[in-house]
Amino acid sequence: MISEPGAGTSAGKSNDLFAEREAKTPAGERKGPAAHSMAGLAADGMADGGVKRVLLTGGRAPAALELARLLRAAGHTVFAAESAPYHLCRASRAVARSFIVPAPAFDPSGFAAALARIADECRVDAILPTCEEIFHLSRELDRFAGLCEVLAAPLDALERLHHKGAFIRMAEEAGLPVPPTAVIETPDGWLPLLQDGAYADGLVLKPAYSRFASRVIAVEPREGRLSPSVREAVLRKLAEAGGGGVSAARPWIAQKLLRGDEWCTYGVAHDGALVAFAAYRSRFRAGRGASIHFAAEAQPALADWVARFVRHARFTGQIAFDFMAEPNGAIYPLECNPRATSGIHLFRPADGLAEALLAPGRLAASGSVATPAPGAGAMLSPAMLTYGLAQAVRERRTREWLRAFAGSRDAVYRRGDAGPAAEQLRLFGWLRRTASRRGVTLQEASTIDIEWNGER
Repeated sequence: MISEPGAGTSAGKSNDLFAEREAKTPAGERKGPAAHSMAGLAADGMADGGVKRVLLTGGRAPAALELARLLRAAGHTVFAAESAPYHLCRASRAVARSFIVPAPAFDPSGFAAALARIADECRVDAILPTCEEIFHLSRELDRFAGLCEVLAAPLDALERLHHKGAFIRMAEEAGLPVPPTAVIETPDGWLPLLQDGAYADGLVLKPAYSRFASRVIAVEPREGRLSPSVREAVLRKLAEAGGGGVSAARPWIAQKLLRGDEWCTYGVAHDGALVAFAAYRSRFRAGRGASIHFAAEAQPALADWVARFVRHARFTGQIAFDFMAEPNGAIYPLECNPRATSGIHLFRPADGLAEALLAPGRLAASGSVATPAPGAGAMLSPAMLTYGLAQAVRERRTREWLRAFAGSRDAVYRRGDAGPAAEQLRLFGWLRRTASRRGVTLQEASTIDIEWNGER
């Protein structure tokens, strides 16, 4: 729903599947005052609800599939580009055409060049990245000037958000409460922090650039002391991390160990104004990482935090955060993901997310915010049946798991669009082969060809 003064919920408009706009902007014509970034969208006529031709990247992700369906339901024509041979969007009826492109992590220039060719061939109005390929694409924004919009902020802005230490400093500059956090560039750089009272209850070590809570190390002193065996084990892990150990080129962060309830948010901002927002608790996870069940909950304090942050940053784009809410009510940010995340699954066509992405100017001008209906739930069913059920049994939360499973829709399967559900099996097979060939975990295999770790 779109909340605004004096207005009710606005329903999305559906057109015939794969309907395509006949008009084409003349080649080389700049489509707005910022033809290579999101800032030009409102000036490009999107505020009047015009039908657009949108190219999505990152089609392997369930979030990208959700976005394709939302955009299609709003009347837009959707294309998808992916480096994986199998991906969810490829099999969806919401996607008019799918393309294989070079892997952005291995060939960023070739990736961007392929997208430019697709945009020209398919008369694309906007490219909407969904996963970490956004960082690689951001390096090549000038390539798309005069061709189409790219819904991505400049790389410098994205890097400050993606780097876990730089993000915390940015939040602190905005006057927001943050947990004690330090960047470390040597395997033993965290040891002096144990003498700092701010870290007396323990600390968490994690790469400055990472995802899925991968390689997180929790250090919890007992009675103010850390045993020599634990100390040496942590030092050994950090010396071997990433194949080259913690260094200035591979920084990690040390952050105060917080306890409480973990929350996630997803939003869209336009020139510092929040135009879409969703919040959900991280109740069930795949290991220590990604959430696999999502239920929308009204959280005014989190919405206010995010609104203050994006206003300070004058940010434009998709932006997501992980928070810890302590028992005393204090809210602290843990990290930021300046891209699409699973919060997208909470939105329905009538909630206005497509408008927030493609025509944010009207919402920003009126102070309106697209939000999902409270209680809207979604899940990744295979993960809930494996990771989620195992977690529920281990934590004695089987009743809560049953309620969550029974009350949520699957994020991938849709009646009338069942292709992506079957495609999951082919994608899983490809990920297993990739993981085996490269000697990494399944989660790492899912992003190894698209992730960005500060490379320039």
